[in-house]
Amino acid sequence: MERKFKNESTLMKRSHNIGDDGLAKRLKKMFSEKEKSNEARYVNKVYEGTDDNFFEATNTNLSVILNLDKKSESYEKDLKRFGTHIKLIDVADDTIPNKRVKEILPLKKPAKAKRFKEKYESDLKRFGTHQGIINVSNDDERKKKKLKSFPTNFSKALYNNLMNKWKTRETTPYSANPFSDIYREFPKLQVTVQNKSTEEKEVFLWGANQEISMNTPEPGDVQDHSITAQVSVPGGVHPQGIVVNPANQMVYIANQLSGTVTVLDSTNQVVKVIQLQPSFPGFSSPVALTVNNKASSTKYGYVYVACSVSNTIAVINLSLNVVASIPAGVRPIALAFNPVNRLLYVANLVSDNVSVIDAEAFSEVNASPLPSGQDPIGIGVNPLTGTIYVANSLGNTISVYSSDNILLTIIDAGLYPVSITYNPANNSMYAVAANSNVVYQIETITHSIVSTIVTGGKPYNSFFDSYNNYLYVQNRVDNTFTIIRPDNRKIDGLSFGKQNIGGAFSSFNNSIYISDTSNNSINVIGYIQVSSSLAIDPDYSIAREEFKSSPAIIQHTKFIVTGQERLNSFRISNFTPTGNIRSKPISFELYASPQSKLNVAEVTELAGTVISNKMNWRFKLPGLHTVSILIWYRQFEVIDIFNNNYK
Repeated sequence: MERKFKNESTLMKRSHNIGDDGLAKRLKKMFSEKEKSNEARYVNKVYEGTDDNFFEATNTNLSVILNLDKKSESYEKDLKRFGTHIKLIDVADDTIPNKRVKEILPLKKPAKAKRFKEKYESDLKRFGTHQGIINVSNDDERKKKKLKSFPTNFSKALYNNLMNKWKTRETTPYSANPFSDIYREFPKLQVTVQNKSTEEKEVFLWGANQEISMNTPEPGDVQDHSITAQVSVPGGVHPQGIVVNPANQMVYIANQLSGTVTVLDSTNQVVKVIQLQPSFPGFSSPVALTVNNKASSTKYGYVYVACSVSNTIAVINLSLNVVASIPAGVRPIALAFNPVNRLLYVANLVSDNVSVIDAEAFSEVNASPLPSGQDPIGIGVNPLTGTIYVANSLGNTISVYSSDNILLTIIDAGLYPVSITYNPANNSMYAVAANSNVVYQIETITHSIVSTIVTGGKPYNSFFDSYNNYLYVQNRVDNTFTIIRPDNRKIDGLSFGKQNIGGAFSSFNNSIYISDTSNNSINVIGYIQVSSSLAIDPDYSIAREEFKSSPAIIQHTKFIVTGQERLNSFRISNFTPTGNIRSKPISFELYASPQSKLNVAEVTELAGTVISNKMNWRFKLPGLHTVSILIWYRQFEVIDIFNNNYK
């Protein structure tokens, strides 16, 4: 488009306050027919692009013609009174007191029509989300269809309404196979599960949101461990020792260089970061923890932290607050709670002794400290007898104590013994010798070494897994586990991330916690979703995730089992938002349909049910049997629900 403006430099120089009438007269004069005859006094201007370009350029030209210079005194005064640092706000005419009679500059852009009416807010509340209205294509109240609420129970009538849109023809009345039309017209999914063991196994399918294993893993399925979570330690630097509190099912991690303790719940969420005193980083230097696990104790669930630089033991109560600081020896580096006498034993590395502390009174007992060998660095307790074992790293010995006296010293305990753990599976103590790369089994009656197990490079910490009764030894050089069975047979070379001096097993979620000091994080190792005795085809996991977001309505199912036995205890369960379970059993005997000597069941009762993330199938598969499940279904989107008028 083309516009012409008068180029008159002397116009309106006398005053910046021109008034409403003055502006109208000037504009009228500029665009009058009399002035247009003098073409020499006009400048041709072509505007390109969108309408916005025209309005911006027009405003610029009018500002020049009307001498509305931004640097002028009037503009600065208006800006101070009516504007911001960017521009004036609704300053249309300087002569009108309220500055709001009529807007002249800048020119208004064409107003865009409002898409929604006043009914929008109520529509949003009823049909939509915070992002907008869902599936409301017409905002005219007279034309808007009233949508019924989303159904929570897929009844037969609801199923039939939804499936009618996909049916192309009726089933042939005299068909040889009554399901032949279904086979042709609906997509099919096949899921095959094989039981490789001789025992009957319970199988769980679907229910992606429930985090239910397809089958409970075998205790010996250590090869099937996997890292299930990597938890960053907020406010924690150089995490070291770890302990699990049986009183609140929480995991405590000592962060050495930040002087804090991080607490995780059983879902691996950070509950609190506890600041120890003094708060100056590195001054307290917590390295190890233990917990009062005596249920009858008045301080049951209290956690004790060895602060190696401040030479104290910090006490944390169940409210996750520091309630006491107990003096210890020089450089406390390991500690253990004795449930037999409710005393706390602390290995002091530099002072070469063991502090004995009343865990309930938070004070050192009269017999403390007990003498030890050279550089005690690890400590263990037999919870049945109360016997204490202390690893003397530079002396290459292990000191054995009763409640308050030294009993004997085990010599030749390997090079640099560092930790000692009780194994309840065989009632033995296991001592780790880091520089010998071995673990020694110590008999608890004679306190003598009865077996030697070779480990990986530089083993340090060890802990017991109560789920499979195995002892886990952390090898720091090759970052692997040496896993020792109760009969001392072992599994070597399993790697699950960095290994250091921190490790513990939680029986509350069957997970292993390992401190990764280099990344200031905790690796959580859990069991996989499938037992080693069961095998399932890979298409199942893909379909399970797909049905998680796009549920499927079943039209028909066929179960084909190899062998003579049928599936037992088949049950379909639905999980409500409140956590309740609605379960329904199905007997396969009612749907037996042998075909070519195969064990087949045409389960028509599953027609109309939904496969989603909030339901599962549970059944028992006989030993050495394989079941192939054929499912004919239709997937639907949420919009299909809203576009149908259900009854």
